Amino acid sequence: MIRQKVFLTALSIIGVFIIYFGIASLNGSAEKESPEKEMSPPPKSAEVKMLEKIEEKISGKYDIRGLTISTHVDNNSKDIDIDVLGSQEYYDSVKNEIEEIVKILIKSTKFETYNVNVKKNESAQIINEELLERHNLISEIGKTIDNDISTAYPNTIEGINMSMSPPDSPPELIIEVTTLIERKNQKTIGKEIENTIYKTLEKKLFSNKLVNGSSVKIYIYNKHKEKIDTSF
Repeated sequence: MIRQKVFLTALSIIGVFIIYFGIASLNGSAEKESPEKEMSPPPKSAEVKMLEKIEEKISGKYDIRGLTISTHVDNNSKDIDIDVLGSQEYYDSVKNEIEEIVKILIKSTKFETYNVNVKKNESAQIINEELLERHNLISEIGKTIDNDISTAYPNTIEGINMSMSPPDSPPELIIEVTTLIERKNQKTIGKEIENTIYKTLEKKLFSNKLVNGSSVKIYIYNKHKEKIDTSF
């Protein structure tokens, strides 16, 4: 009788174990076969990691236009190129510093033998210098004219706006003056202000490149923002 009980107990334990093992196996299979299981992103390449490392060190401290790591099959050269924005003086002052930082970062890595080329971004610099010169020339014209007409007509000039025609059209300098002139005597005073501006351009701004190389249009506006007809 005791042996029968032991045998039945053993069978029960085996049954429970089989059921448990079956459930565990099903759960494991479901996890493996589940289409909703998230896939981990692919690991970053060594090149991307190094670019991020270099960028972290230099981008906030220096004016950097671009950063690349490349291998040239034709001549078997391997390069790390850094483009620097700014004047020649700025480039000369930071070139060696940037090169030294990059060389320290790539030391004892697969990039240690790569050429480190710190280059001046010429195209961007030319555009920046042209825009800066244009801004300075327009600023000189505006300040000189504003000083002359504000002195000649105190409490009359509200503001002056300078603009240039688009680059793809003939060069034209546009001068717009807003005033506090009333309608009743606007034509006479408007013409006087216009003549004062022309004299300023001729006598004080004759060496300004924009004045010399552009046609000039002057618009005078009254107190009500209406354009004054200055023709007689």
